[in-house]
Amino acid sequence: MRMGVSVLFALRLMGIGSRLSLSNARKSLIGAVAGIGISLVPLIAVLVVADGMIEGISGRIIELSSGHLRVADYSGLSDASGDAGALESLRAELPRYSASIADAAAERQGLGIAIGPKGRSGSTIRAVSDAFFTRSLGSDGFLRVVAGTGGAPEQGEAVIGEKLAETVGLAPGDRIRLLTIHRSPSGKETPKFASRTVRSVVSSGYQELDALWVFVPFASDSSILDPDTAHSFISVYTDDPYGDLSGVRDELLGSLPDGFDCYTWKELNRSQLQSFNTTRILLLFIMFLILCIASVNVSSALVMTVMERRKEIAILKSIGAHPSDIAFAFVLAGFFTGLGGVVAGLPLGILCALNINEIFSFLEQVLNGISGFAYALGSSSSSAPPAAVKLLDPAYYIQGIPVRLDAAELYLVAAGTLLLSSLVSIFPALRAGSEKPLDTLRKV
Repeated sequence: MRMGVSVLFALRLMGIGSRLSLSNARKSLIGAVAGIGISLVPLIAVLVVADGMIEGISGRIIELSSGHLRVADYSGLSDASGDAGALESLRAELPRYSASIADAAAERQGLGIAIGPKGRSGSTIRAVSDAFFTRSLGSDGFLRVVAGTGGAPEQGEAVIGEKLAETVGLAPGDRIRLLTIHRSPSGKETPKFASRTVRSVVSSGYQELDALWVFVPFASDSSILDPDTAHSFISVYTDDPYGDLSGVRDELLGSLPDGFDCYTWKELNRSQLQSFNTTRILLLFIMFLILCIASVNVSSALVMTVMERRKEIAILKSIGAHPSDIAFAFVLAGFFTGLGGVVAGLPLGILCALNINEIFSFLEQVLNGISGFAYALGSSSSSAPPAAVKLLDPAYYIQGIPVRLDAAELYLVAAGTLLLSSLVSIFPALRAGSEKPLDTLRKV
């Protein structure tokens, strides 16, 4: 039996080009196509959401926290690391060391307590140079001004995160008090208070960061933090943070003063990246199991098809068809079943992924509407209204999911689905190829 005949027989098994009535086996194959298509929708949606979440959170951490590269003296061998003026001078020199450096920002960072009208909260006090705000508040930056005046804080001013402002009850124009601990040469620890005017409230779109940050000017307010307990460094920004940074790092290491070292953002955030990737792999594994279950339906549908088409198989063999040709036709039928699922499920999955933020918003409105309706029916005057449902709590996730479709990943999903559908077809195909035509024709 020629290759073309095997293909035509496979299409006939699928019901394409056949005028026969819709049998149970064909209904099972149609159900298998639908099952694969439906299972691809959440797989693609989870893939895009996971990639978007990781990219969005990682991008904010890289741009707003660690920088692309960090130049620091954690060994304490250099006097420049504790001197704000010397660190600022080194920052100005860094772009000359490598053509790939786009900008740099000096920073001294330490822990303190932010005090406002509604209470107090632990915070990370960041004395940063103006270059940080020029970059972060730009059109491509991750910080946005929620209230107040944009730009870097001037002497006597502070910029605070949105969640922190909500926690301690502060707004632009209010005074925020900062409590830090300073250690004397004798080792005695002394509390130190500083009061600043809130210039603006900013948000990164990720509450885990907004709940901690208090920004003050590097040039005038580095002394708020004790140089012995805080750590000073320079955040270096390159043209391509996701490219190979080893060359830039080597150029910097050859020019930095003694005691300073250079770290990439991947080294500084290794544990978080591993956690993100582990979560992503687990989610995709669960979705892959759903796809495997849907693919099993292909095998069971083909087994029913073999039983239903035993007469046709016997006739083909009696006129000279080889068992391998029959088996190949059934493998092709499994492949076509997977192809139908890909054609149906892939566009729908992509459509859901592109509108994932709108889908989550709609589901939240529906759930909150149902919750509010149930509360209105059975509420009493003393009962409190239910809390609003948040499918993606901004305390743990970014407020908007960046959507980015990776053509290579979509290709792998489609190719993997077709391969899986073909593999599960091997058993019924071998069974079809081993059918004995004489026994079958005798029963007819």
